[in-house]
Amino acid sequence: MTQTDDDRTMTVPELLAMAKEIVDADGELHEAEEDRLATLEEEYSEDAVVSFAEARSILRRVAGVDGEDDAHEHMLIKELLDAHAGTAKESVSEDEAEQVDDAHSAASSEPPSAEEPFDPTANLPDSTRDLEIDGEAHMWIRDLDLRYGNAQAIYNVSIPIERNAVTALIGPSGCGKSTLLRCLNRMNDLIPICKVEGDIDLEDTRISGSSADLVSIRRRVGMVFQKPNPFPKSIYDNVAYGVRLHYNPSRRELDRIVEAALRRAAIWDEVSDRLHEMGTSLSGGQQQRLCIARTIAVEPEVILMDEPCSALDPIATAKIEELILELKEHFTVVIVTHSMSQAQRVSDYTGFMYLGRMVEFGKTKQIFSDPREELTGRYISGRFG
Repeated sequence: MTQTDDDRTMTVPELLAMAKEIVDADGELHEAEEDRLATLEEEYSEDAVVSFAEARSILRRVAGVDGEDDAHEHMLIKELLDAHAGTAKESVSEDEAEQVDDAHSAASSEPPSAEEPFDPTANLPDSTRDLEIDGEAHMWIRDLDLRYGNAQAIYNVSIPIERNAVTALIGPSGCGKSTLLRCLNRMNDLIPICKVEGDIDLEDTRISGSSADLVSIRRRVGMVFQKPNPFPKSIYDNVAYGVRLHYNPSRRELDRIVEAALRRAAIWDEVSDRLHEMGTSLSGGQQQRLCIARTIAVEPEVILMDEPCSALDPIATAKIEELILELKEHFTVVIVTHSMSQAQRVSDYTGFMYLGRMVEFGKTKQIFSDPREELTGRYISGRFG
């Protein structure tokens, strides 16, 4: 008979060892984490045992005590419990093994039971089988793995990103969408414990190597964040800021660049007579379009958007979506979104991620109308996640 989490047990020293590994995963031990570990030692005697269900609950509370209870730590908890379950299974005696075999034989002669509950973590598929796009790939991600300390966040992701198309990344919170997006302009390099393996190519340039020029990469691959973040400067200086970093244009040339960027971001008509007002004085939707203008002013090749409409109202969202469709005429766009309808409206290709894996990648129409994987179908129909 299959053991459940309530049937399986572990000793308190084993639980404490797992808890210590979790708090060490981010490379630093917070005072709150130390206090939590000390409390655990006081609450349980060394010879006590706890069920897996209780252990999972305890470990999740330990993971969240630093205020950063995230999917990477939950994945680590699952790996630790799975590893312990595997070790316990190997230690079963021969007599116990025979009893289990007898039970399985008896069960096989019984009528089939009702359909087992769907387990989204079982046999997660891999997108690397079929990666077809209609046009030329502007970027390629190949065999990408990413770890935060000992916790792996992305597993063997490979996808092409078509030139002058919109590619959407969808999936539940914590599945690795934004982490993957930030790999495309090396923003994860700012995290000391982050380690990336695999290749990312931008046209014929490998941008994942240690010798890559990060300044050049971040000019060629621009980023628009989830929350509008205009600088505390004038509207004009917000757009001109990046241009001044990379070039030394004349005032007349800079005026032309600023106006062109604001026009392409569909905000020129709203701000042309107030260019010297603070960018932070604009509405949320206007601020986000200002940030898009700031990004495209340096003429990037690729624009990354991390949930650009999540903080906006429906009217502002509609304007940003219209803008995305216009931008793909000149740029390659990759967008992370939690909105299934938004992905359908604006993207040409969609990648569905779950637990750090690219479960399915393909044309948006195919993903939403006829997904190959059951996991994809369940997610987009709202049956889990």
